[in-house]
Amino acid sequence: MTKFKLYYDKDKEIEWLNEMAAEGYAMTSFFAGFYTFEPCEKGEWQYQVDIGNGFFSVNKDYAAFMEEMGIEIVTSWGPWVILRRKAQEGEFALYSDVDSRIAQYKKILLMFKIVTAIELLGLIYEIYAGVKGTNAAWPFVLIIGAFVCVFFNMIARTKDTIAMLQEQKGETPDGVSNKKISMILPTGLLFNSVNLLAGDRLPVPIRYLLLGCAVGMIIYGSVLTLRQQNKMQG
Repeated sequence: MTKFKLYYDKDKEIEWLNEMAAEGYAMTSFFAGFYTFEPCEKGEWQYQVDIGNGFFSVNKDYAAFMEEMGIEIVTSWGPWVILRRKAQEGEFALYSDVDSRIAQYKKILLMFKIVTAIELLGLIYEIYAGVKGTNAAWPFVLIIGAFVCVFFNMIARTKDTIAMLQEQKGETPDGVSNKKISMILPTGLLFNSVNLLAGDRLPVPIRYLLLGCAVGMIIYGSVLTLRQQNKMQG
């Protein structure tokens, strides 16, 4: 069985993988948002997601340590590593104390910042290409812009998680972020990119319908974003 999902929040991904295992489906591989499952005994496995020490791979020391702990490396994708262990061996928690969890989320925050910086550079390049007359660049401006919005949200959520953990320790949090963007906004950008990429291959009424939906979502998402930020600042 194959399911398609895009997760930018590792905690939600872990929760979903464990829910699938509880229903009798063990995740066995991942590629570009496609998760492959095979039947297993209900609740046979517990899953965790970690930040590895490589990109699309883990080094021998990491693999050996996980093997010693009875943990199976299912797959790695980018910096993420999906792990599992038999549920009968007890609760599967990689980072049980607050300090190690804060350290892990700070690694995740750094990764999101690096990816966002790379995307912003790509966005600037595509805007420059579009201004110079390359019309094919504009759909990619919208696509990259949508992903920048998503990663801004992930940075904000990760900062909030770190602040929450710091409060649990009795420390003064570094601060929470009010720079969250309504997901309606990047959805509108993607709708408009589809409209531009399709071009004349779509009937005119459908193109106008897509354009209307895209503009409406962009405006509504922008309004919701401003309202949310003003509410948090107030």
